[in-house]
Amino acid sequence: MGVTVSDVQPTAVPVLTFRLDQQEYALPVDEVVEVAALVELTQVNGAVPELLGVANRHGAVLPVLDLRRVLGTPDTGLDTTTLFIVGQYEDQMLGLVVDEVQQVEFIPPDASHKSSTSGQHIRGIISYRQRMLQIIELASLADEYLPGSALNDWLKVTPDG
Repeated sequence: MGVTVSDVQPTAVPVLTFRLDQQEYALPVDEVVEVAALVELTQVNGAVPELLGVANRHGAVLPVLDLRRVLGTPDTGLDTTTLFIVGQYEDQMLGLVVDEVQQVEFIPPDASHKSSTSGQHIRGIISYRQRMLQIIELASLADEYLPGSALNDWLKVTPDG
């Protein structure tokens, strides 16, 4: 079922919804750069298991996290159908491997709730159309998995600099 212009409230917040196992999650659209098919990754020696490696994204180095490992959901493996979401927090881009990318939805502001039951890397929970969506905290992921380390400094190097 699609969303029509009349369904969108002027103050609604657009989010990209996706699934990990049986749970639904979302990222605010203003933090999403693109959705892409998984490409060849270069492993980073000594990296945490959640960091699958780095990819070449238009000449820039893009770290790719397996969000399934981060949030403790079953790992269904990687293949040619695997998608990842490229998110951006401040000047850092980060790839997030997910099970299924769903769609952009426009959430009324009163549907989002900060909750003391929210888990690590979860900004809040949305109750919307008989569904519960957990909002991913991209800043928390970047801080934990790409801390101000030599890896993070290396990832910010551009071809021009």
